Amino acid sequence: MVIVYDNVSHLVHKNPEILDILQDDAKHSADDRKYIAVFVCSEGSVPQRMESRSAWSRAKTPVMEIGDLSEEESMEYLIKKRKIKEVYAKKLFDLVGGRIIEQKIVADDFLAGQKFEIIKQQVLDKVEKKFKSAQLLPNDQYYELGKSLISDLLKSNELSFLEFKNYFDRAEKLNEVLDSNIFSYHPEKNIVTFQSQSVKSYIQEKANIFHIYENFKIIEID
Repeated sequence: MVIVYDNVSHLVHKNPEILDILQDDAKHSADDRKYIAVFVCSEGSVPQRMESRSAWSRAKTPVMEIGDLSEEESMEYLIKKRKIKEVYAKKLFDLVGGRIIEQKIVADDFLAGQKFEIIKQQVLDKVEKKFKSAQLLPNDQYYELGKSLISDLLKSNELSFLEFKNYFDRAEKLNEVLDSNIFSYHPEKNIVTFQSQSVKSYIQEKANIFHIYENFKIIEID
């Protein structure tokens, strides 16, 4: 028997103890060969927490990770399936990247008649709330730390988890920032990246805030 726990990302924020109980039960059931438990999540903070516990010893590794669509796959979806002109499909892809959920949202809005600049602002406003929650904006607790972290991550596109951890003097700080969905932990490779292209788009738009002035692609607006 297989039990699937879907969308457990909500538990790690609101009821992490319940996630721990489910993991412990999954371990005992694996020992007794009663059932197989599958945990489905959309945030790296879930496997990070689960890996830190002894119950992880029964987990099947490496963790299976479903990545974003490639640019080719994204353009096929936006142009052929959603019937969006190539020039606008490219702008939408440059804004949100290959995350299919975000692609669907911006495609729906575009096909409903919203102008690209309005869609772009909505995406950036949503990301800014994540930065606010993570306290990474000017005068926030982690602003100075965040500037260095963002700069280094832009240069390399990924950091080892140990490199990422070295920016923080306490585990609580690391978890708080990682839980904000600005950065994403990939357990299979033990690396950290930006959570999405929309996060990069926000940093590009606010380059003066983070003192980043190079290595960006400009999204033009008609």
